[in-house]
Amino acid sequence: MTAPTSRPATRFVWLLLFILLAALASIVAWWWPNRPVQVGNMPYAAQEHVVESMSFAPFRRGQSPLTHTYPTPEQVIEDLQSLKGLTRGIRTYTSREGLEVVPPAAQKLGINVMQGVWLGPERDINEKEVAAAIELANKYPDAIKSLVVGNEVLLRKDLPVDEVIGYIRKVKAAVKQPVTYADVWEFWLRFPQLLNEVDFVTVHFLPYWEDLPIAASHSMPHIMEVYREVREKLPGKPITIGEVGWPSEGRSRRDAVPSRTEAAGFIADFMQTAKKEGLSYNLVEAFDQPWKVKMEGTVGGAWGILNELRQPKFEVGGKVSNLPEWPLFAGLGVLLALILLVLHAQAVAKLPVAGMAAVVIFAQVQAGLLSAAIERGLEYNFSLAHQIEAGIAILLIGIFGLLLFRRLLALLGGKSDVTHPPRSLGTAFGLLRPVAGALSLRQPRLGEAIYGLLGLWVTYHAVMLVAAGRYRDFPIDYFLLPVVGLLLLRLIAGLFGRNDHAGLARIALGNTFVAPQAGTVAQGRFGWEAVLAFLLLCLPVLVMSIETLNNREALYWCVLTVVYALPLLGNLALAVQRVPARA
Repeated sequence: MTAPTSRPATRFVWLLLFILLAALASIVAWWWPNRPVQVGNMPYAAQEHVVESMSFAPFRRGQSPLTHTYPTPEQVIEDLQSLKGLTRGIRTYTSREGLEVVPPAAQKLGINVMQGVWLGPERDINEKEVAAAIELANKYPDAIKSLVVGNEVLLRKDLPVDEVIGYIRKVKAAVKQPVTYADVWEFWLRFPQLLNEVDFVTVHFLPYWEDLPIAASHSMPHIMEVYREVREKLPGKPITIGEVGWPSEGRSRRDAVPSRTEAAGFIADFMQTAKKEGLSYNLVEAFDQPWKVKMEGTVGGAWGILNELRQPKFEVGGKVSNLPEWPLFAGLGVLLALILLVLHAQAVAKLPVAGMAAVVIFAQVQAGLLSAAIERGLEYNFSLAHQIEAGIAILLIGIFGLLLFRRLLALLGGKSDVTHPPRSLGTAFGLLRPVAGALSLRQPRLGEAIYGLLGLWVTYHAVMLVAAGRYRDFPIDYFLLPVVGLLLLRLIAGLFGRNDHAGLARIALGNTFVAPQAGTVAQGRFGWEAVLAFLLLCLPVLVMSIETLNNREALYWCVLTVVYALPLLGNLALAVQRVPARA
C-alpha cells in the first residue's frame, strides 16, 4: 500500500538533491574566478608606502567637464579629505572649473599640489587658465609645489609646439615654482625642444594604452627601459612620471587585461620599483571617472584607486577579488533557477529521474548566465546608452532562455510542443497570462523572431567593435546564454534520443519549419537569416585583424559571433519551399 506514495516521495528527494547540487556548482563557478588572491606583499595602508601623488579629478556621476557640470566646493574639499593619509600629493588638470578651492584646502591637510594648467584649441580659454594658475601659484606658494602647463596637448594635436612653448614661458616668467609640460614619452622624444623650456620633464607611462599594449605582469621592465631611454635622450633635467596606472574594468587590448587584481598587482609592482629606483611619480588616478566612458569606453572610467563612491577598490599588496559582490549574483542565479523550476513544477514532476536532473542542470546554467548578464549590466551602467544596450540584451536573452527551457521540457516530456503557459504563472500573476501565452511554444515563430533579434543585436555590437576600435567593450556576458543554451539543449536532446534529426535550429526554436520529405527538392530562399549569418561570419575577421590573436577576449567574442551564425544557417537550410521531384 505504501508503494504508490513512496515513489513520489523518492522522486521529490531526488529533485531536491539535484537542485542543491546544481546550486552548489553554480556558487563554486562564481566563487572560483572571483576568489581573493594575493597580488603582492606590500601593505597599501602602511605609512612608509603612502603614494607620492595621485591625479585629482573630483567629478562624480552626473558631473563632467564635457557638459560643464562641475563639483561643488564642498564636494571638492570632501574628496581631498578622503585622500588624507593615502597620498602626500595630488596633481590637478585645471586651475578653474571649481578647483580654485584645492590649494588652500590641500594646504590645511598637508597635501602638496602639482597645479595643472589646461591647454586646448580654444585660445581664449587658455589665457583664462594661465591667468588663474598664476594667481593661485602666487597666492598659495606653500601648497603649490610645481605647475604643469599643458597635458598631452601635442598628443591630441590641439596646439602646435611653438604655442605650447609660449604658454610655458609666460607661466615661468610669472611664478617661482618649477614649471613642466606633461605628455606621453613618444611625444617628448618627438619634440625635444621642450627640454630647454621646462624645469623638469613630466612623462606618462600607460602600458595599457601603448600602440603595442603590454601586459600588467610585464610592464615594469618596459617602463624602466623607456624611462632610461628618455633620460638618455633628454639629459640634464629631472624626470617625473606624471601618469602611471592600470584600469580595473573594461575590454582587453591584446594581452593587457583590465581587472581589479591586475590593477592592484600593477600598482604594487610599480611602487616597489619606484622605491628601488628612486622614481618620482603620480598615479592615475584617485577616483573612478564615469564621465570618461563617453570618450574612452568602460576602461576610461576605471583607473581610480578609489571607486566613484570614494571607497577603496582593492588593497594593494593584499588579497584582491575581481568581484567582491559575487555572492549577491551567485544567489540571484540560484533564485532565478528556483523560480523557473517552481513555475514549471507540474511538468518537471512528470519527468523520469534522469530527465529531472537534466532540466535542473539546464535551468541553473541558464539562470547563472542570466545573472552574469545582469551583473555586467549593473557594473558597466555608466550612461543612458549603456543602460539601453544592457536592457535590450537582458530582455532578449531572458525571453529566449525561457523558450529554450520550455522546449527542453517538451522534448523530455515526449511532446512536440508545450501547449499552454504554466498555470502557476497565470494564477499568481493574472495580468501576465497574455505574456505567458505569448511565450508558449504554440507561437511557433516566436523563438525564430527572438533569435533573429539577438543575432541583429550581436551584429550591431560586432559592427561597433570594428568602427569604435579600442574604445568598445566585448559584451560576451550579454550573449553567452543563448549559445550555451542551444548547445546544451542539443546535447541533452541527443542523450535522450529526442533530436528528431531535424537540426539544431528546429530543435531549439520549435516546429517553425517542416522537415523535408522524401521525393522532394529544394528551392532556395534567402532572407534575413542569410544576411545576418553572412555578417556574423565576416565581422570576426575584421575584429581579429584589429586585435590580433594575442587578445583572448577578442578571440572569445569572435567565436561567439560565429556560433551565433550556425542556427541561422540551420534555419536557412530548412526555410525552403519544397516541390515534388520530377521523375
